[in-house]
Amino acid sequence: MIDDILGLGCDILEVDRLEGLLRKGRDVFIKRVLTPAEIDEYERRSDKSAIRGTLFVATRYCAKEAFSKAMGTGVGAEFSFQDLSVLNGDSGAPVLVYSERLQNWLQSRRAQARISISDEQNYVMSTVILYSKQ
Repeated sequence: MIDDILGLGCDILEVDRLEGLLRKGRDVFIKRVLTPAEIDEYERRSDKSAIRGTLFVATRYCAKEAFSKAMGTGVGAEFSFQDLSVLNGDSGAPVLVYSERLQNWLQSRRAQARISISDEQNYVMSTVILYSKQ
């Protein structure tokens, strides 16, 4: 049972836009946006198919933007791309792994998060809800 909705964030990204960013500086962008665990998964997916790697980066970037919007802070002083890993569980569903700093932020608000990620050929989108639960 949800007691209170603390924030809702949504982001959509055109895959072509991300490909342009990657052409300008792939390594710098990936190290800025992805955590080490996500980089391992990105490399595994990229080895199978370049587009699978690109979609992985796109969905993680989009998910983190949506998370920062749900927090109400945006990416900056209170939230860094490195504060959140978006991995996949055995079922394929996204699993959120928090840095200590983000975990403390969430605990101080008694907040929990749920995320939805979707990708199509040209777009990726993500929605995050932050809520409190007694």
